Amino acid sequence: MKIVPSADLGDLGPQQGASVAYNWKWYFGILTLALWLVLIAAFVLIKANRNLQALFILVPLLVVNVLWLMFKKAMGFSSADDETLSIMFHSLTVGITVLWLLAPKIGNRNRLVTFVLAFAVMALLGLVGAISHAGLEFTRDTVMTAIFLAVFAVALLVPFVLAGWCCRRRYSGVVFMLWLLVWTVVMGVVVMFSYVGIVVIISIMFGYPTPASVILMLRVVVMGVILGLCLCVINVPYMLLVLCTPFFRERFYACLRLKNNNIEKGPDNM
Repeated sequence: MKIVPSADLGDLGPQQGASVAYNWKWYFGILTLALWLVLIAAFVLIKANRNLQALFILVPLLVVNVLWLMFKKAMGFSSADDETLSIMFHSLTVGITVLWLLAPKIGNRNRLVTFVLAFAVMALLGLVGAISHAGLEFTRDTVMTAIFLAVFAVALLVPFVLAGWCCRRRYSGVVFMLWLLVWTVVMGVVVMFSYVGIVVIISIMFGYPTPASVILMLRVVVMGVILGLCLCVINVPYMLLVLCTPFFRERFYACLRLKNNNIEKGPDNM
């Protein structure tokens, strides 16, 4: 492959520079597919996923991607913002998908161990997504993307723990979903306040002005609620699949350590 730099300089100089030969190998593009290769590996390497029912997890993945495309079209992001947000979105959603595929390996353990393993999976997929976007060069943007995705993983996983705790005496799918919605919104607000708090601390350390007002706090709350609702929209298609299919519902019970005597009787426990 030859690369020829060109620019429309008018009468100021030549419009094309000297060509440069570049040997492109077919495997150079594999890094950009890293997220999807991990997803395929989760199907192939985990024996419990060598089942046609496991493929149903691709349905919510498809649904949230369609919603994302509609959202991007409505918002009209710039190309730079579109690229960054897209890699964060794909890292998050593929991470959730892989997490449900790995549930047999991380479930039926101590709740803390399950949470740590689930966070490790999400954080690792976030790092894979950041690297697939920026390459093996760890730039500031790569690190920031990985950090944001780790924070989003916490905002997604902690509500599961809290919702499960709230349903520890008596569980039903509807009650769990309501608690999950509440705690996800709360975690969205907590994340936003934590972010603003860190910014304020850094500003104080470097002597920058740190305006604080009721309006600012209200904005943070609104942004946190929006973040929580966005995470809920991503999570709902997965939870509908999980609660409506015995194959994934069993994994759900195992991860949250829900006992039979805590589960209401019914075909789908809804």
